[in-house]
Amino acid sequence: MTTLLSGEEKVKHTVSMEYDVSEKFNLFALKNIIEIEMGNNKIEVRAEGFGSSVLDEDLEYVDQNLSVNSILNTLLIKKQVPEIEDEWIDSFFLLDSLAVKSRFLFYQETGEERLYRLDIKQLTKENVNNRFNKVILDNDIIKIWTNKRKNINKISFVYKNVSYVIYIEDEK
Repeated sequence: MTTLLSGEEKVKHTVSMEYDVSEKFNLFALKNIIEIEMGNNKIEVRAEGFGSSVLDEDLEYVDQNLSVNSILNTLLIKKQVPEIEDEWIDSFFLLDSLAVKSRFLFYQETGEERLYRLDIKQLTKENVNNRFNKVILDNDIIKIWTNKRKNINKISFVYKNVSYVIYIEDEK
C-alpha cells in the first residue's frame, strides 16, 4: 500500500450495472462497463463499451490524497471495513479533500459473508462540483459485502434508480 500511495503502483477496479428482482435472482448484468484506476495521486474513471451511455465522458482527478483517511483508500485500496462499526467516523474525506462522516452499519451475517450499509454525509455545506463525489453523496444506498475478517468482496450502490456493483475479489 505504501508503494501505491507513493505513486509507483496502480489499483484498478471495474464497475458493473445489475438489475436484481430479488436477493437471489439477478435479471440482468452488464459487466465491466466502467473502470476506476487509482495511483500516482490520480483517479481516472473510464467508460468501457456500454458504459459510454452511462458515463458520457471519462473523468480524471489529479493531485488527490489517497491516504488512510480517504474513504476511497478504505474501500478500494485497503479493502477492509474499519474496526469501528455502527458509529459515525468523522475523519474521512472524499476527492478534493471534501470532509465527510461515515458509518458502517452491520446488517447481517450469512454463512461466510457479512453485509454492511455504508452511510456517508458531507460535513460542510459547500457546493459539490466533483461528479465522483456527487454520485457517492447522492446515492440511494451503499451496501458492502465482506468475509468474516471484514475484507471487502463487493460494493454496490444505487444511483438514480440504477444499481452499480464493484467486485473486489479478483481485482489488482
